[in-house]
Amino acid sequence: MDLAVLTATFKRNFIIQLRAYPKHFFVGNLLTGLYTAIYTFFMYHLFFRGNTKVSFANLTGTTDYMSFVIVGTAVYLYVVRTALNVSRSLITELREGTLESLMMAPFKRVQYFLGNMLQQVLTTSGEVLIMVLLSIPFGLRFSNFNLLSFLFSFIVSLYAFFSISILLACVMLYSRDTYISQNTLFALIFLLCGITFPIQYLPDWAQCIAKLIPVTDAVILIRNAVLLGNSIEMQFERLLYLVSISTFYTLIGFQLLRKIELIALEKIHG
Repeated sequence: MDLAVLTATFKRNFIIQLRAYPKHFFVGNLLTGLYTAIYTFFMYHLFFRGNTKVSFANLTGTTDYMSFVIVGTAVYLYVVRTALNVSRSLITELREGTLESLMMAPFKRVQYFLGNMLQQVLTTSGEVLIMVLLSIPFGLRFSNFNLLSFLFSFIVSLYAFFSISILLACVMLYSRDTYISQNTLFALIFLLCGITFPIQYLPDWAQCIAKLIPVTDAVILIRNAVLLGNSIEMQFERLLYLVSISTFYTLIGFQLLRKIELIALEKIHG
């Protein structure tokens, strides 16, 4: 299989990451997750006085609120970094004046976006790993960690994040805007997808919207594997649902992208 486009995209982005972005960019992303862990620690011990309602344990299967939030925040960091940077790749090409030449080249869209995705996963994994290590003193525990289920859930979750990235790329390229679209989406994800609390606490209409966002089930899958030790068999239905909805979004995204690329090129000369 010829993976020249994927490899070239990965190398280019990695070189840009090392040379163009200073170290404080890495530190800034790391502190985002760490601040959440510290904020949760003080809120849990000072505001909740180290206790959670019975309903929380019934809905989540655990009373470990600290681990619940920290794992959710780690997943959220993956969502933000992958969805943001993968979706911005084409509009960045447009702003830099290289979109036309990219379209004229042997441009394999799947490989191009996968190259961006893999580079972001590698970078984000380093940040999340350090964040997790620094969060252990604040109460993060992996007493029921199921490695095989985690790896499988993690891979499927990355596929889900990739599907969101493609749809967001369509919105960004068509509107030529990154700030409003990305921040609106990430705010909705943080609020609706159970990052810091179970989605059952939301109104019924909000829960319906949350179920249509792949991040919701991705967070639950990883939490179940990390905190509860659920096996792949126990999560099979949720895994199947997540793969199905992510595939649906990916197919729609690539179909829309071809049309929006033409519109973007027309606007350049219009």
